[in-house]
Amino acid sequence: MSFSLRSFTALLVLYVCFVSSCEKESTKAKEDDTDIDACAYEEQFSTIQALIDAASAGDTILIDPGTYEGSINFQGKDIVVGSLFLTTGDSSYISQTILDAKQSGSVVRFENNESSGAVLSGLTLTGGHAVEGGGIFISGASPTLSHLLITGNKAYSCEVGDYFKAASGGGIYMEGGNPALSKVMVSQNSSEGEGGGIYMSSADPSMDLVTVRNNTATDLGGGIYFGNSGPSLSRVAVIDNEAVNGGGLYLAALSSPNLVNTVVGDNTASNEGGGLYLNNAEVDFVNVTVIRNSALTHGGALFMKGGVLKTRNSLLGGEGIWYNTSGGSNTMTIYYTDVAGGLEGIETNDNGSVDWGEGNLDIGHGVRPNFCQEGPVWGADEKFHPPSAIIDAGDPDSKYNDEENLWCIYVSMAEAWASNPAVINTPDSTTVRNDLGAFGGPKGSWGIKYATPGSEW
Repeated sequence: MSFSLRSFTALLVLYVCFVSSCEKESTKAKEDDTDIDACAYEEQFSTIQALIDAASAGDTILIDPGTYEGSINFQGKDIVVGSLFLTTGDSSYISQTILDAKQSGSVVRFENNESSGAVLSGLTLTGGHAVEGGGIFISGASPTLSHLLITGNKAYSCEVGDYFKAASGGGIYMEGGNPALSKVMVSQNSSEGEGGGIYMSSADPSMDLVTVRNNTATDLGGGIYFGNSGPSLSRVAVIDNEAVNGGGLYLAALSSPNLVNTVVGDNTASNEGGGLYLNNAEVDFVNVTVIRNSALTHGGALFMKGGVLKTRNSLLGGEGIWYNTSGGSNTMTIYYTDVAGGLEGIETNDNGSVDWGEGNLDIGHGVRPNFCQEGPVWGADEKFHPPSAIIDAGDPDSKYNDEENLWCIYVSMAEAWASNPAVINTPDSTTVRNDLGAFGGPKGSWGIKYATPGSEW
């Protein structure tokens, strides 16, 4: 095992060279342990931890391709830890450089007031097994997370004697702080409680170009669980997740996220709220697509239990919007949005109101809703299709305008993450007025590159 030190333009760069990994067994909690974390594993640290311990603020630790077993803890240091992606821009290093906790705790921990200067980038995180945050644990910190694949991690619920702690955050756990996530894939993680992909409590992260897919929660929030949090989600895809309630998103009391250019699709709830479940929470939509979600009982698209939804320039699919029959009153404010079934498609159950504003549509989703012009389609069935009614149907206020020369995607907005979506090689022939759904508006072109699962950044 060897390491070397290099200097890059006044930055001390700690470079990990040819480090051999040593598999370590996780240490099980003892039943007579009286500590509050009686259920936690004793972490087995990676060889990278020694470099973190020796580093100072502003240092960068570069990791060679390979698999490094064990966990790491940033120890309150504002340093950069990442793969050779940082110096080369070659995204293949993300999958080649793996931190594997080998079931011995969270893969990475930020719990000592780290700021945005604490950066984790260009890595795959797997094998995490913890009560909170199988992949990444964040408490009272605001790190920067970018170009990461977080997969194959688990949060487990644990009971030792009279002590019980529920699982939270199979992929990422956030409590407090304002983390920044960009170009992060959270996929195939699980939680025995809440937040199969991501769990947040009293946290206000920013999330841009983040995909949360194929995660599961035994209880609430297969994709993301929000608890008393007000995050900003931009260009986010929450797809193919599962839970009992809130297959895609579960918003607990006092949560108030803002969603812009976001897709919530193909999520499943075995009880209520396939796409979203609002429990005394509020959410704002601008250019959001909610489609092809399902729930066994009520609210395939959206279940409201004392919820408030404000939506503009969006698509709400035909799987059902349901107000709970008892409990807190619900409110929806809808402008320039395509709602399957129209106003009559919202089951209020006499427990709330709907402010049905101007510009709303009910065109259904059997059309190809993001096809911009008539003509043959490259890479598709070569038939002729008329422009969709949702093109140029958004709020005419200029602040909602599409990008100039916005290219079009030949797939429905709900299917933009499908394999190899065909992209038309001509600019949008329509005006700059907002196109409804996740791929309209000032940042609408993100789907061309980033909305496909497995995209490398």
